[in-house]
Amino acid sequence: MTSSPDTNAPAILVSGYTEEGYGSGPGIVRFELFRDGAVGERRRQSTGVLNPSFMAWGDGTLLAVEELPQGNIVALDPQTLELLGTVSTGGADSCHVVLIDEEVWGANYSSGNVSVVPLAELLRANGPGTATPPQLLSHPGSGPVADRQGESHAHQVTATPWGTALVADLGADRVDEYALADGGFASLGSAQLPPGTGPRHVAIKGDFLLVAGELDGYLHVLQRTPRDAQAHDAQVPGAGNQARGADDFWRWLFKSPLAESPEAVAGAKEFHPSHIELSADGSKLYAAVRGANTIVVLDVGGLNEHDGTIQSPAAPTAPRFLHEVSSGGNWPRHFVLSAPKDGYNKIYVANQLSNNVAVFDLDDNGLPGSEPVQSVEFGSPVCILLR
Repeated sequence: MTSSPDTNAPAILVSGYTEEGYGSGPGIVRFELFRDGAVGERRRQSTGVLNPSFMAWGDGTLLAVEELPQGNIVALDPQTLELLGTVSTGGADSCHVVLIDEEVWGANYSSGNVSVVPLAELLRANGPGTATPPQLLSHPGSGPVADRQGESHAHQVTATPWGTALVADLGADRVDEYALADGGFASLGSAQLPPGTGPRHVAIKGDFLLVAGELDGYLHVLQRTPRDAQAHDAQVPGAGNQARGADDFWRWLFKSPLAESPEAVAGAKEFHPSHIELSADGSKLYAAVRGANTIVVLDVGGLNEHDGTIQSPAAPTAPRFLHEVSSGGNWPRHFVLSAPKDGYNKIYVANQLSNNVAVFDLDDNGLPGSEPVQSVEFGSPVCILLR
């Protein structure tokens, strides 16, 4: 492994499970990235970070969660991968992390709660017991899928453009929303999904909320809607909505299969969507599906702004299937898209169970080729970041 990396050079970071029973990965590795987007040599590797199941950028630092029975959030130097701070998440099996307004949010899957700690506090801490305990947010619930929804399972935290935080709760079929004000975090209500959806990851397109259902295999679309439009709500049975605040609520619109057809979802032995991400222009949505081991592309250009009523002639239309390819491995847990500024057009897919990162070229229409142009060996990869 080469020493003294160029701190200005582009890089790709990959994290993987490290402990027996989870996987056999090296933790977090920083790879060289060539001008054409090809993955080069390993430049740095973390030491002492256990089961880093998710990573995020955080104001000059690299943030990661340790997915353990007693979860932690860690901060690292993004160049050297040296540990800068560690704090407890106050929960079990931490699986997501994000920085929102100088606060680090961590989602705890098994305990179903979310932790919030100031980034400055994390950087001052030198161990899980050396910092002020995080603030914990919880909204207990359950769903109809007995082996997966016996209780809340917080899976992702997402910042909204209007200054709130969304928490996807796989166990309760909800996406909870919190206001950030005066150092506190007030609940604004929830976007309720149909029973058995299992919301895992979300994406935001204008006032539309796109939700990947890990348990039902569909992409669900909801819209942030003025309350006076509630009388026009044509939601499906079981997909109710709670107030999003004094003026808005989340209205469920429709769902689209994360496959070519509903029959492909229903007929699959295993079909578990994981990560979703919008294209830079917001016209397409990419999704990874475990079990089917596919990368799916949907056209979401029909999600346009309108006046909030079903009768509107400009009402949005459901996402439309465009393309599907093999993920280039087994169990695609996460992926990342290159940005237009990078000068190349690729998607990098973390295939957890086949121990590889598959790299695909995207064509002029943003669709991945049928075969990866590169496959990089990596033990149980679960998250990827580009720098």
